[in-house]
Amino acid sequence: MSRFLFAILTLLLALGSPAAAEEATSPGAAVARLNAALLDAMQNAEQLGYEGRYQRLAPVLNETFNFPVMARISVGRHWSKLSSEQRERLVDVFSRMSIATFAARFNGYSGEKMEVLGEEAGLRKSVLVRNQLVKADGEVIPLHYLMRKYEAGWRAVDVHLDAKFSEVATKRAEYSSVIEREGFDALISGLEQRIARMASGQAGGEG
Repeated sequence: MSRFLFAILTLLLALGSPAAAEEATSPGAAVARLNAALLDAMQNAEQLGYEGRYQRLAPVLNETFNFPVMARISVGRHWSKLSSEQRERLVDVFSRMSIATFAARFNGYSGEKMEVLGEEAGLRKSVLVRNQLVKADGEVIPLHYLMRKYEAGWRAVDVHLDAKFSEVATKRAEYSSVIEREGFDALISGLEQRIARMASGQAGGEG
């Protein structure tokens, strides 16, 4: 057997091994894939425009995040009081708003880098993927992802900005307050308005 064929066979065997499969579906690998998609969107931001960034990021974000779980956590105890139709509406608008936020925020490139730093075991079999965005001037912005494993693979259920601010916790406080003061329909209406503003360029990713 030639050295070339032997090398190809070795590579195929390695790719098919359990260890390689586990590595490819690890929490860190999922975040690295997201980082690559975000950088691509940033580097092609002007050419793509908001809608193009939205369409390019949507498949990766849907595979990286568990939006239904995040939507449920974001309304807290109110979830149990929602009808199945209301839950579907919430998950839909929450998912679209999350994707819109990424498309609006990552709207240009100035030499930034994104780096996965490592993984830490968390509560209830979760894993915190330590990640950071490094600006061209050297400023570092920690952007960590809390991951859990599901049948479809590792999915993020929260984002920790600056390594301390939980996106889901922030949304839970806001969403619960709106539901209690104005009702579920007011929450949905408000989120839809945010999506529309981001699509029109009036807001740079409100979250």
